[in-house]
Amino acid sequence: MVQGSGLEEMIREDLVAERVALESYGEVIRYRGENDPTTRPMLEEILAVEEEHAEDLQALIQKL
Repeated sequence: MVQGSGLEEMIREDLVAERVALESYGEVIRYRGENDPTTRPMLEEILAVEEEHAEDLQALIQKL
């Protein structure tokens, strides 16, 4: 992993990582489907938090 040279670049890299996490959680949720009534809601909560993180990072980028 290459580290960003400035604040905005580091935030953009974090946003990319958040988007990868969002896709991964989404895939697991789709895979589990309705077959796991315990894990799916837990993952949906985590996904919601990750979405908030991505939105926060996007907002930071727009302010810079």
